[in-house]
Amino acid sequence: DITTTEASIEVNLKNRFFPVVEIGYGSIDTMDEETGIHFKTSAPFFRAGLNYNVFYQKPHLPGYLTVGLRYGFSSFSYDIQAPDLVDPNWGHISVPFSYEGLKTKAGWLELVLGLKTNVYKDFYMGFTIRYRSRLSMTKHENSEPYYIPGYGKGKPNNFGITYNLIYKLPF
Repeated sequence: DITTTEASIEVNLKNRFFPVVEIGYGSIDTMDEETGIHFKTSAPFFRAGLNYNVFYQKPHLPGYLTVGLRYGFSSFSYDIQAPDLVDPNWGHISVPFSYEGLKTKAGWLELVLGLKTNVYKDFYMGFTIRYRSRLSMTKHENSEPYYIPGYGKGKPNNFGITYNLIYKLPF
């Protein structure tokens, strides 16, 4: 139910520092079978930060081991529906629970550990492990977002893994 696509631009500064900008689009359309809650959102996200090459003094190696830091941001709206709330004490009054177009913003920090290696000429493959910590999120009176595009599930902290296919421009 979760789909995320992203692209990044990274600049190599003396094989040591790598400023990076990441943009992407994340979406989810899911229903919890147990509770009957349906959640849907899709929106772009943005991250910017810096990677540091741990192996900068070893340019003969075919790849990089990096540690980095990112700030991420997404502004999005979401829809949430659940079964009607029923109060059996007051004559079985039924209150609908359905909200559409709830607007929210979220900001977070990511600690990143990455590995990439050269596979052929200017083509690289790699992955990153990301620890994310939410810094801010707009909440609504009756709900919080289940999923934040670019961040993941709306918990205060989470982990993520990205797989990368990389082309190094030959200049």
